[in-house]
Amino acid sequence: MNIPSYDKIFSYLVSFFSAYKQYHYNTLSEDQRLVYYTNAETAKKIIQNKEIWLRNSLLMNDHSEITYGLSVVKKVMNGPVGARIYSLAEEIYPETGPEVKKLLEQSEEFWKSETYLTCLSLHDSSEDQIGRLSMWRAYGDVAFVINNTPFLNETLTSIVYSTPVHYGEKEHESQLNSLAEQIKARTTELKSLNEEESRTILVKAIYMSYFLPAMATKHPGFSEEREWRIFYHPTGNESPLLERRIENIAGVVQPIYALKLENDPGQGMDNADIPSLLDRIIIGPTSQPYVIKSAFVELLTGAGVTNASDKVYVSDIPLRSSSQ
Repeated sequence: MNIPSYDKIFSYLVSFFSAYKQYHYNTLSEDQRLVYYTNAETAKKIIQNKEIWLRNSLLMNDHSEITYGLSVVKKVMNGPVGARIYSLAEEIYPETGPEVKKLLEQSEEFWKSETYLTCLSLHDSSEDQIGRLSMWRAYGDVAFVINNTPFLNETLTSIVYSTPVHYGEKEHESQLNSLAEQIKARTTELKSLNEEESRTILVKAIYMSYFLPAMATKHPGFSEEREWRIFYHPTGNESPLLERRIENIAGVVQPIYALKLENDPGQGMDNADIPSLLDRIIIGPTSQPYVIKSAFVELLTGAGVTNASDKVYVSDIPLRSSSQ
C-alpha cells in the first residue's frame, strides 16, 4: 500500500478550504479585536494561571451548540450541493460516498459529546469604554479585549481551531459550492495520484467540510453576539498548547482543556502571552467597579503588563437594581 504524504494531503486540504479561510480573514480584519466576557473570579484565574479553559459543549449555556450546527450542515450536504460534491468525488474514487457516510455516522455522537470550546466575540471601537450590554447581562462583569494576532494563523495548521461563527446556512452553501469547484478543477490531477492518496484526500476533505463548519454554526437569533469560537476535538492527536484536567465548575466535576496563554509561534500562538495579547479590560455594571478595577490593575502588573492602570476601564452603563 502506498502511504499518502502528509504534506501532499495538507496542501490539497488548504486549497479545498480556500473559501472557508477567506471567510475567516474577511470576518477578522487586520485591526479587529476580540473580547471574552466572564465573571471577575474567572478573569482573575485567567491572569494568574495564564490560561483559558475549553469546556465540553454539552455544558455550555446553549445546549444546542453542536447539534444545531450539525443539523444545518447535514441539510446542505443532503441537498443538491452535497450531491454534486459526492458525484464529482466519485468520478475520481468511486467509493468516496459510502466511506464518508460511514465515517460521519460513526463520528457524529463523538463530536457532539467530545468537543471542547470557548467563546469570544468580535469587539468594535465603539464598545471600548462601555462594552456590550447584552453580553454583560448574559456572561458577567469583566471583559477581556484582546488583539487578534494568534487568530490570523492558518485554520488547518493546528489541532486547536479558531473560527468565526456562522448564523444559519447561507455561508455553508457558498463554501461547499467552492469545495465542489475545487474538486472539479483538480479532477485530472487527483486521478493521476495513486488510489490511496486520492481516497484519503477526498474522504478527509468532505469529512472536514461537514464537521468543521458544524462546530461554528448557531441559530440566527444569536447573531448579535458576533461570536468567534476556539474549539478542540480530541482524536488521539495532542497539542502541547493544551493540558487536560478535571475541575469543579459550579458544582459539576468535569474534564476541561486549559489553553496556555504564552508566546509560541511554532504552534501558531504568536504574541499570545498576556502582556502582548491584552488590549484592555473593561469592568462592567457592578456594585463595586473601582475596587475591582484596582484589583485587576494589580493582577495585570503581576503578570508583566506595563502601565497596567491604563489598560483597565470602568463601563459607565448604570447598574440596575434587582427590583427593576
